[in-house]
Parts: sequence; C-alpha cells; structure tokens
Amino acid sequence: MHFRRFILGAAMAAPILGVMAGISPARAITASDAQSFINQSGQQLVAIVNGNGSAADKAAQLRTLVNQIVAVNQVGDYVLGRYINIATPAQHDKFQQLFHQLLSYNITYQIKAYQGISFTVNGAKPQGNGMLVDTTINTPGKAPADVAWQVDEIGGKPQITDVIVAGTSMCITTRNDYASVITDNGGNVSALLNAMQNQIEKATEAQQ
Repeated sequence: MHFRRFILGAAMAAPILGVMAGISPARAITASDAQSFINQSGQQLVAIVNGNGSAADKAAQLRTLVNQIVAVNQVGDYVLGRYINIATPAQHDKFQQLFHQLLSYNITYQIKAYQGISFTVNGAKPQGNGMLVDTTINTPGKAPADVAWQVDEIGGKPQITDVIVAGTSMCITTRNDYASVITDNGGNVSALLNAMQNQIEKATEAQQ
C-alpha cells in the first residue's frame, strides 16, 4: 500500500514542512502570534536543513523540532477519523506509535530535497478557532510554492495542525487514504496498522 506523503512530509517535499474539526484548541491564537510562530519555526527548520551537520544529525534535529511544533498526536487522531471509535485501546496506541515513526522516516528520507530552501510569511487569517498562515516557499530549481499552515493553540502553546499545499489539506488527504485502507479490508483497523508497518519496513530497507 502506497500512502500519499504524510502531512509534513508532503508539504516539505513539495517545499518544506483546514480546518481540523477534530482538534479543539484551548483558545484562539492571534494573527501576530501565529505568524511569529511560523516564522520562527520555519527559520529553525531552514537552519537545520541548510546547516553543515550530517544527514543523521539533521534528521534527529528535525524530528525533535517537528515534535515541538506539530500537534502530532492530535493530527494522528484526526486522520484516523471515525475509526478511532472502533479501534481498541491497544490498536489506538499502536497507530500513534506507527504514525510517529512514519512521519520521522519520511522527514529523514526527504532531507536532500530540502537543501537551499527559504520562505516568506505573507500574512494570516482566521480559520476555525485558529489562524491560517500563508507562506511562499522557495526551493532551488523549482517554482515558488504557496503553502498555508493551520496554527491552533493547544496545551497553551501554538502548534501546527494542518498544512495546505496547492489548496489541498494534507490531513484530509491522509485521512481519506487511511479510511480507504480500512474500508477496503472490511472495516478492520488492523489492516491499516499492517499497511503502516509495511511502509516502515520498506522505508528502513531503503535507507540502509
């Protein structure tokens, strides 16, 4: 099973790093705070990618950064969708574990594609209880890309909850992909877990 690129992986491959009804931030974030958060996060990402460290060091730094700026658990629950009510507690825990792993593998795999990236924050507008921050991503050899970042305040701090690339929500795309795997296998959540595990094994082999 070949999933589309995960949320960040997809956004970062097309350049770098929607209303998500399943995520309820504690309170609304201001446009200024959302823009500052994306600007700071983006500059940190660019510094890592364009730095002089080894690929392994960069991958480790990127994974740490992503876990700090992205609401990974909440995003995972969103893309699992209605099947979160069907999954057993053990299946849900396994799903979150695999989701984190796949995200990490995708980031590691795509590092070379990020070299030389830069970005500009263009503005922000209200989206749900959060803000949608518009940016332009520049990648050497490619046309500039417009990427929007959904920023919500979760647990008292701003976090990314979706990425919109070319008008397409990465969360919704991934959610639809996951739902297809489950429905194609008779509503069996374990089928998705097996497919995710297979993806991890293939990613591990490709990086050896």
